[in-house]
Amino acid sequence: MDDPRTAEVESIAASALDGLLTRPPDPIALVFLLRHFAATDRDDIREMLGAALTDALARHGDEASLPRRAAWLSLFREAAALSDDERLTAAAGRLVESLRRDWRSATVADGMQSVEACLRAADLAHEGSLIADAVDRLEQIVAESYGPGEGIGDYSDHVRAAAALITAFEVTGRLPYAMLAEELMQASKRVATAESDFTVECEAARVFCRLAALHDDAGYRAAAIVAPNADYRADASRMLAALSPRARGDGAPLYGLALSELLALNSAR
Repeated sequence: MDDPRTAEVESIAASALDGLLTRPPDPIALVFLLRHFAATDRDDIREMLGAALTDALARHGDEASLPRRAAWLSLFREAAALSDDERLTAAAGRLVESLRRDWRSATVADGMQSVEACLRAADLAHEGSLIADAVDRLEQIVAESYGPGEGIGDYSDHVRAAAALITAFEVTGRLPYAMLAEELMQASKRVATAESDFTVECEAARVFCRLAALHDDAGYRAAAIVAPNADYRADASRMLAALSPRARGDGAPLYGLALSELLALNSAR
């Protein structure tokens, strides 16, 4: 039987497509639609995405916000996996340069988000030192901000640091990164509040999905020191169920990404 949450994803996709007709392109909404297109191969999504990506390539250069530049980089990396348009690679390279210039002046959350985006896009940037430099900056942020048993700051710091650490593990294979990510997400449960930001909550659910995927890997469980009795799949499911009534408007695509990743995780069992 189909999971009823699949219909929720479809509804969010329909709203996001409608939004392409009336609003400027948003990187998170476009990543969600790219993923949805990859899963469904719908011609209507392909046609609308082509026009939206062309618009995004023309608009993204005016972005001042570090997290938004990281989001644009993530979009162009996703799009480049489905297209051979050289403009995507060129835009990714410029964004990497821009983000690297601001690494040292960023907050923990923004710096980690920027480093993660650069790690994911390293194969597009054609800079041999990018992975090493990004990992160095990640380790500097941890050294400056993390305290054993104390975490790494506020809720968003924990979530975005954990996301970057998992990506660093995926890129380098260094197990301590994933183990620290798990420690931070355990600690995040203690610093979260009832008024936690919707965006950060969605990002946290995505990180819990990634940790659940690691725990599904017998090789990882055998090699890593994992949190006892952790059930990250259940953590993600509970969070998304609580967030569902708030998943409207501009925040819906990020929620849709998190929900799609949970559904994919469950189908892989």
